[in-house]
Amino acid sequence: MPTTRTQRSTPSRKKSCLQCAKSKVRCGLERPSCQRCVASNRRCTYATEVPASPTIRAAAPASIATPASLSTAFTEPSDVTVVSEREPLPTLPPLTQVQVPVQARDETLNFDSVDLVPLAGADQIRDRWLRPFLAVTGQQEVPKAFHPYTLQYMSCVLRTYPKQMASDSVPPFIHPAQMTTGHVALANCYSLVRLWHHRAAGSEAIVADTVQREMDRLAHGQTSGDTEQLAALQAYLTYCIMAYFSPISGIPLVNDATMVTLQEMAFCAAQGGLVSTAELAGSRPAWESWIVASAKRRAMFAFYLLSSVYNADNNVPNFLAEELRGVFAPDAKRVWEARSREEWEREYARHLALWPDGPLKISELWRSPETGSERRRERIDRWVQTTDEFGVMLFAVCVHLHGY
Repeated sequence: MPTTRTQRSTPSRKKSCLQCAKSKVRCGLERPSCQRCVASNRRCTYATEVPASPTIRAAAPASIATPASLSTAFTEPSDVTVVSEREPLPTLPPLTQVQVPVQARDETLNFDSVDLVPLAGADQIRDRWLRPFLAVTGQQEVPKAFHPYTLQYMSCVLRTYPKQMASDSVPPFIHPAQMTTGHVALANCYSLVRLWHHRAAGSEAIVADTVQREMDRLAHGQTSGDTEQLAALQAYLTYCIMAYFSPISGIPLVNDATMVTLQEMAFCAAQGGLVSTAELAGSRPAWESWIVASAKRRAMFAFYLLSSVYNADNNVPNFLAEELRGVFAPDAKRVWEARSREEWEREYARHLALWPDGPLKISELWRSPETGSERRRERIDRWVQTTDEFGVMLFAVCVHLHGY
């Protein structure tokens, strides 16, 4: 009967997602996103709340607003208009719903015994903000001169990293395997980055306040061990990049004090080590030790790039990062993206065979008496052939500054 067909094709306003209800089409009711919204590449929200498990709610720190209090900030304005005042608003995706790439899943991972070598001169990272004001007679460093286009290039690349997290991807200074360790700092970071980039008009103040309080929690919280320090640094760095390059109008979150805090966190991470004992010996480390060391190095490089842009924007001179001179450049793409312990061990064996003379150090991309020499160019070419996009970006910046 025609009337019956019409009733069957009309979705329930109470059960359908808000987008399908507004479009008056049948909703598949899949959660967290229905198939129609996935196919249309649009955000899918429901008027009925899906209760989070006690475990999920316990994972959120007390300083973070609860999902229910942030629901209006996460919902698009057009969606809110069709929600009844008596119906609960959509909630933030639970922290445990962060999508971890399949290749990162390995139940044998154990980060309890990471073996790293402390970085000599790590205190120079903490005191880096003082360098423009500490002129030593006869030893004054020459500031690095960034071309405006180089700064623009660095900014364009950096601002994409939080956006990758907003689309459930992993930025190049976070190893996918870290998302299997249950660190609250990174889980919160994924949720808050999505909140920031998908906020509704009028919700800017609560979104900024929530991110600010999480940044304060990370800055003043007690961390123990390399993995926790690394996760805190990565999350804080992500918030700084996001708030600096995609700011909420009238609510600046990144200032001199923020950058000093970031330098302090980078110092703590570097103090724990940026290289494993086995790497220094030219042998294969444990996968867990390598993951932490390699991710630390990438986070440190990303931090220095952000610091350089911030200093240039504020007319503060930039200086060569002598304290990182002996740090290894980013590892090969196939090593970084290995999908399992077995694959990583196989790729790392190839890496060792490729570098019998020792891995490339970041300082080899800087200007020195060997710049342009046949040996230096051969090593750089060997590295560029295997590195990933993050390494190529660092190479481009260094070439603009120091030549090749």
